[in-house]
Amino acid sequence: MHPFVLTASEQELWFIAGLDYTQDQEKHFQALKELIFQRNGTFLPTNTWFPYEVIELGANSAQVGHEREFAICSLLVIHGVASGFDTWTELEQKFSNASFTENMLPELTEILLEQYANAAC
Repeated sequence: MHPFVLTASEQELWFIAGLDYTQDQEKHFQALKELIFQRNGTFLPTNTWFPYEVIELGANSAQVGHEREFAICSLLVIHGVASGFDTWTELEQKFSNASFTENMLPELTEILLEQYANAAC
């Protein structure tokens, strides 16, 4: 898991947890905190819904003012694929569909481009 993910604030995690129209937001929030801060990015194969559902939603597009949340979600998806947890996401297709370079801070764009390149190897 990329160290940037560890910089996620509770407010950012709460935003991510609410991306499924706030459905089960508290469960997603607790699962995100556990995934990032207790399991150091280790996904449990027995539960793909909490929090991966909102992580995938967050990695679909960067919302203005929530670029960090997009980066966090994208890095978690890349990590999920690289670790073998996520066997359904095609990173090459996800990257080619991404338009994050338009609104992102240059340092976030650089991190994402680097991680996509590393995952493609």
